[in-house]
Amino acid sequence: MLKTGIRKYDIFKMYYWHGATLVGKYRLPQLNPTQSIPCNVIGYNERKGVRDPENHWVDFFIDDALFEGFWNHPEMSFDNLKKFAGIITTDYSMHPELLPGQNIWNCTRNRVMAFYLQMNGFDVIPVATWCEEADFEWCFDGLPENSSIAISSNGCMSSPYSKRIFLTGVSKLQAAKTPTHLIVCGRNVPELDEYDNVHYYPCFSQRWKERAANGK
Repeated sequence: MLKTGIRKYDIFKMYYWHGATLVGKYRLPQLNPTQSIPCNVIGYNERKGVRDPENHWVDFFIDDALFEGFWNHPEMSFDNLKKFAGIITTDYSMHPELLPGQNIWNCTRNRVMAFYLQMNGFDVIPVATWCEEADFEWCFDGLPENSSIAISSNGCMSSPYSKRIFLTGVSKLQAAKTPTHLIVCGRNVPELDEYDNVHYYPCFSQRWKERAANGK
C-alpha cells in the first residue's frame, strides 16, 4: 500500500486506513461499533492535568487549532491517551463557509482517525458531523449501525438555519444508523426529548464556567 514502506515518508498518511473496508460515495473507512457511554469527559487539551485518567474520557469538541497537529503525529499522544477509559474521536469542523472539498476532507479525517484509533486498541465513540442538506448524501458513511455515536450541539441553536440543519441531521442520523446511544456534547436541546437514546454531557465552555463558579 505504501510506495516506500516507511511510515515517516508517507505524507498522505495512507497507513492510517490500511486494511479498512471503504464504503460510500467518498470511500470512507467503515468503523466498528461500541456500546460505551462516556463519563467525566475532558477535552484533548485538558488531558495532561487529569489525576485519574482511567475514570475519564477524552473528546475533541474544542477549537480545531488545539488539535490540528494530532492528524500528523497522533502516535505522540498514544501513551498518554491509553491511560483514559476511551476517546470520542476527532471533530475536524464542517462549516457552510468552507469550500465543499474542505468539508469532505474534514469529515474524511474524522472517519480515518477513528479507524486508526480503533486499530490501535482504543475504545472509540465515532463522531457524526454535517453542515448542509447536501451532506446527508454521504456524511454518515462509515459510521457503525447500532452503536454509540457522538454529536455536538455547540452553536447549533444560534440561528433558525443552523437549528433546522442540526435537527434534520439528528433525525436522518437516527434513521440511517439507529444509534443505541446518541452522545450529545453541549446544552440540552428540548427538541431531542422525543428520542430515548440521548445522553448529554457538558462541553468545554460549560465545564470551564462551572469550575469558575466553584472557584476551581
